[in-house]
Amino acid sequence: MNETLQTIRQRRSIRKFKSEQVPDAVIETILEAGRLAPCALNRQERHFTVVRSKKILDFLNREAKAFAVSLNNRFLSLMAQSENYNIFHAAPLIVVVSGPANRSMVESDCAASIQNMLLAAESLRIGACWINFVLYAFHGANAIENAAKLGLPAGYLPYGSIAVGFKDDEPVEERAIKGNTVNYLG
Repeated sequence: MNETLQTIRQRRSIRKFKSEQVPDAVIETILEAGRLAPCALNRQERHFTVVRSKKILDFLNREAKAFAVSLNNRFLSLMAQSENYNIFHAAPLIVVVSGPANRSMVESDCAASIQNMLLAAESLRIGACWINFVLYAFHGANAIENAAKLGLPAGYLPYGSIAVGFKDDEPVEERAIKGNTVNYLG
């Protein structure tokens, strides 16, 4: 099996991280993979915000959980109410991926960047987890203020994030692929 397919096969969402920071050169390699992702009309309007500050990580965790409590989703509301639950799984770093609000296909562009970064991280033996819970920090009364705190470009909204760090746990189970997900015509 080639190296790319092997990386895809072994990638897992990591939810237990060591506290040490990932070196800048490794983060730059992961970000480059995100910037190289395909995007609609080659606009390349995605923006990447790297957050290492524990103060900002804690702030985003609190803001997202505060909004999620009010959702009409029992599962998310219960998670948000737990003092022990950290939306970033205590990762030492996150990358927030944002794009222009109300631009067609921007969610797909950001998703492609996130997937590329997840695969790049795995290929470098770095743990990562796709985190959309952070998006709740950008809803409600504090949305614009919170976007400004992250230094997002004017008119940009986050569309996802990844938690990044050295793995403190190595998943060993083989990923099961559910059947009946493909049909062929012709």
